[in-house]
Amino acid sequence: MSVITDKTFGDMLAALQKILRVNTVKSAAEPGKPFGAGNAACLDAFLAMAEDMGFETYNCDGYAGHVDFGDGETFGVLGHLDVVPVADKGWTCDPFGGEIKDGFLYGRGVLDDKGPVVSCLFAMKQLKDEGFRPSKKIRLIVGCDEESGWGCMDYYARKVPLPKTGFSPDGDFPVINVEKGVCHINIDAGALPSGVKEISGGQRVNIVMDECRAVIEGGVSVYKQSGAAAPEKTFSGKKSDLRLEADGKNVIVTAFGKAAHGSTPEFGDNAAKKLFAALSALFPGDKTISLANAVCADYYGETLGIAMSDGVSGKMTVNVGRLRAENGRLVMGLDIRYPVSCAQSDLLKKLSATTGAAYKITGSHKPLYVPEDNPLVKTLLDVYKSVTGEAAAPLAVGGATYARALPCGVAFGPVFPGDEKVIHETNERVSLDKLRLMTELYYTAIKRLCM
Repeated sequence: MSVITDKTFGDMLAALQKILRVNTVKSAAEPGKPFGAGNAACLDAFLAMAEDMGFETYNCDGYAGHVDFGDGETFGVLGHLDVVPVADKGWTCDPFGGEIKDGFLYGRGVLDDKGPVVSCLFAMKQLKDEGFRPSKKIRLIVGCDEESGWGCMDYYARKVPLPKTGFSPDGDFPVINVEKGVCHINIDAGALPSGVKEISGGQRVNIVMDECRAVIEGGVSVYKQSGAAAPEKTFSGKKSDLRLEADGKNVIVTAFGKAAHGSTPEFGDNAAKKLFAALSALFPGDKTISLANAVCADYYGETLGIAMSDGVSGKMTVNVGRLRAENGRLVMGLDIRYPVSCAQSDLLKKLSATTGAAYKITGSHKPLYVPEDNPLVKTLLDVYKSVTGEAAAPLAVGGATYARALPCGVAFGPVFPGDEKVIHETNERVSLDKLRLMTELYYTAIKRLCM
C-alpha cells in the first residue's frame, strides 16, 4: 500500500494540472520576467502553492525560486518549470491542457520537469503534515530556463549559495550518477548549392528534429536534371518521410521524422538525415551537402570521424537539432554529449580537424560523475529497492540535470526502467499509477536523507 495518502495524491494531481496549463516555453523577456510572462506566472503560482502549505519561499527576481522546509545544513532538490517547444501536429490532447485520458496525464512538462517538482513539493507537504522534523533544511529549488541554457541557475547561484549535496528529479530511476558532458555548437557547413533559396528546421538543439525543409529554385526542371522521370519518383523511402511540392518556380522538399530528447537521439528519427539524403540526389558531389550528410549519418559521430567512448559513460552522441541558411551558408545546430573521461577541447579539435568547418559554442556543461559507493547513491538505490522491490544499478546517461550544479549531486527519477521515452516528444504523458509511485519514492528519499 502506498505511503502517499489519497488526499495528498488528489491535491497534487489538481495542482499539477494547474501548473501544466501554463505555457512555459521561453518567450521574450519583460520587466521582472526574464524568460517571458508564462514562466514568471508559473513560478508565481508554484511558490504561492508552497506558501499556502506553510512553507517559506523565495522568488529570485523571476529567474528561479525555492521552497524551504526545516533548518540546518541545506539539502537540495533541484528541478525546473520551463519546457521545450511543442510540435504543431500529432498531439492527441492539448499539450497545455493537463488532460487525463485512459489513466494517463498528458501535457508538455508532465515528466520534464513540472510533474516531478510538484510531486516533490507534495511529498514535502505530507511529511510536514505528519509532523516530520528534518535534521537538515530541505530546499526545493525550481528554475525557469533549464531547457535554454541554464540562465536561471547561473543567476540564482550568484544570489544564493547552492547546497553541497542533493538530487534532481529530472532523469531516470533508479539513480543517475554519470552524466556526459554537453556541448552545443553551431557549425558552418559551407556555402549552399546554387539554387537552394532556403533551408530550415528545428527549434532547439536538444530536440531531435521532427520536420525540416528546403526550398530549391528551378521547379520541375530540377528533377529533370537529376535524371528522375517525375517529381514523386525522385526520392525513395517511406511515403511519410518526404513531401515534394513543385510550383513551376520552386521545389519544396519537406522531410519528416520523430522527436526525442537530444541526449538520446537513437529514440527519435531525425528528419535532417532524410532531407540531406534527398538533396544529395539533386546536388551530387556538393561539398556542403556531403558534409551535412556525414554529420547526420549516425548518432555517434562515427561517419564524421569524431566518435568517442569510455567504460563509465559509453558512446558520445550527436544530434542535429537545428538547420538555418545564413547569408547563403548552411548553419547546423548540434547537441553533442561526450564521455566523462574526455575533454571538450579534445572533442572540438577533432571536429575542426575532420570537418575543416568554423564553429561557435552556444552552450556547454561539464560532465558529472559520483562514484557508486558514495552514500548519496547508495541511499537512493536502497530507497528505490525498498519502495519498488527491485534491486538496480546506477545509470550513466547523456542527459544534463541540475545535479551537476552541485558539488555532490545525482538525478533521481522520474522515468522508470522500461517506460516509453516520451520526454521532449509529442504526447508527453505519465500514467497516474507511475505518478503516485514517483511521489512515494520522493517522499521516502527526502525522509531518509534528511532524518
